[in-house]
Amino acid sequence: MTEPASLATAPVESRWQRVVGPPQGRWGLGAALLCLLPIFALTAVNAWYVAANPDSADVDLQGGGQLLAWVVVISVALPWVWLAGVPFVAAWLRGPGWRRSYGWVTSLRSLWWALGGGLATFFVIVVAIAVSTAITGEDISATAADLALQISDYPAAFVVFLVLVAFGAPFVEELAFRGLLWGAIVKRGWSPWVATVTAGVLFGAFHGEPTRLVALSLGGIMLGVVRQYGGLSASMGAHAVVNTIGAVQLWLSVH
Repeated sequence: MTEPASLATAPVESRWQRVVGPPQGRWGLGAALLCLLPIFALTAVNAWYVAANPDSADVDLQGGGQLLAWVVVISVALPWVWLAGVPFVAAWLRGPGWRRSYGWVTSLRSLWWALGGGLATFFVIVVAIAVSTAITGEDISATAADLALQISDYPAAFVVFLVLVAFGAPFVEELAFRGLLWGAIVKRGWSPWVATVTAGVLFGAFHGEPTRLVALSLGGIMLGVVRQYGGLSASMGAHAVVNTIGAVQLWLSVH
């Protein structure tokens, strides 16, 4: 059944700021913790393992053949089953479906926020990485980019990986961070800005990349602003803009 346009798009006044696509349902921080804690535990274990075994981060995946390339692709996407599954189940059991629960908005406003917010977020991340590089003197690269380049000899796996990065990751990560977590904080009556900063910093930490923590956290905060004023669809779109630019850069770097 199609929901009324006014219910889907009308902003509401909170005590602090306008929120476009207000979260709805009886889910809350418990669902957000259930969603994110296991993922953060995996990130922490992986970080500990890499720190204890520095050579493990330098494994040449190209030597493993096509099978290992597909293992890389699957290993990247596998945690998404949980990361997206919990928000979907929470919205199904304790809300009016995931779109209305998490503030999906279909409007020209959300489209402009997606495009403008995506370009602004990309700019902020690039500047933050440039500043970090200038301060530390270290070349900062994304783990996903390193993995993609290592499997670039296998076109099918490489293309699927880039598509997942460009479109899959934005949908899943926004559903968890700017949908479930952001919405749970706002539903408790706290400021949307508290939700934006909290979800943004945790989003940065979620990637498990210490050298890019500041840049990714700032990017997550930017996406939170987009979600607040454009709805969840806008933050998903903005995230897709950022990741698509990165995916295109990776494609061009090997062709």
